[in-house]
Amino acid sequence: MTLYGPDTSNNNFRSSSDAIAFVSQLPGQGFSWIEQKVSEGSYYRDPYWPVIAQWCQQNHFPCIGYHYVTTDAPNAQAQTWLANNGGPHAMLDFEANSGDINNFWAVVNAFNNVGVTISLSYLPHWYWQQIGSPDLSQVPGLIASNYVGGTGYASNLYPGNDNQNYWFAYGGAAPQILQFTDAALIGNLAVDCNAFQGTLDQLITLLQGGTMTAPDPTTATLNQILAIVQDIQTQLRGPHLGGWPQLGHNAAGQNLTMVDAVAALRADVDALKATSTA
Repeated sequence: MTLYGPDTSNNNFRSSSDAIAFVSQLPGQGFSWIEQKVSEGSYYRDPYWPVIAQWCQQNHFPCIGYHYVTTDAPNAQAQTWLANNGGPHAMLDFEANSGDINNFWAVVNAFNNVGVTISLSYLPHWYWQQIGSPDLSQVPGLIASNYVGGTGYASNLYPGNDNQNYWFAYGGAAPQILQFTDAALIGNLAVDCNAFQGTLDQLITLLQGGTMTAPDPTTATLNQILAIVQDIQTQLRGPHLGGWPQLGHNAAGQNLTMVDAVAALRADVDALKATSTA
C-alpha cells in the first residue's frame, strides 16, 4: 500500500487561513500525513506550523514538523525548534548549507538533549555525494528525493516501487520515505510530495520515532478500506464534496458532481435527439 503526504513551509502560504484551507482538504483527497516546516537554523520560526499542528491534532491527522539544519550552533538550533513548539518528534531537513555529517549528528544530539527525538532525516542523494558520501546506516528514517517530471495528482505522478531508479539505498541505508515530486497538485498549489510504502499504522510508528512492526491486520484492512472509500467519494462528489469545476455548473453556479454532470449530459443528448427528429 502506498500512502502520500505533502511537504510544506512558509513558502506555500500567504496567511494562516491559507494554511488551514490547504491542510483541511488533505484527508478528503486521499493524503495520509503532512510534513510542515517548524524552524530553520537559530534564527527562523515558521509562522504556519502552529496553526497546521493545531488543526492536525484536533482532526487526528498525522503530521510531523521539520527543522532546516544550518551550521549555526546546534544547541541554538534546538532552542529555535522549542521556541516554536515543534513537539517531541522532529524531521531534519539536511541539504544545501547544512554542513557535513558531523554537523548532522551534532544537531541530532542537541535535539535529543532537550527531549526531542529525530524520527526522519531528509538527506538527499545529491547532498550525500556533495559531503563526501558518508555512512548513513544509523541515520533515523532516511528520506530520499528523486523527482519525476510533470505536474498533476500525486497518485498519478508516483513512479511506483521502482527500487533501481527511485528507492535505491545509499550510504548503507534504504529510504523509508521518497520525495518524488515538487509539483503535486493539491487545490490551487503545486507542492513537494512524498510516498510511504506501508500501512497507516506503520507510518505513524515511523513519525513517532519507533521501529516499524507488522500492524494489526484488522486495523490495516480498515485503513485501506477507508482510503478507498474516501477516494471514491472524492471522485464522485469532488474535493470537499463540492463538485468538480471542470464538469461545469448548475443554475445556482455550483460545481457539478459526477452524477450531476452525467445527468446534464443525458439531458443534452435527449434534446439533440428531439431536435434531429423534429
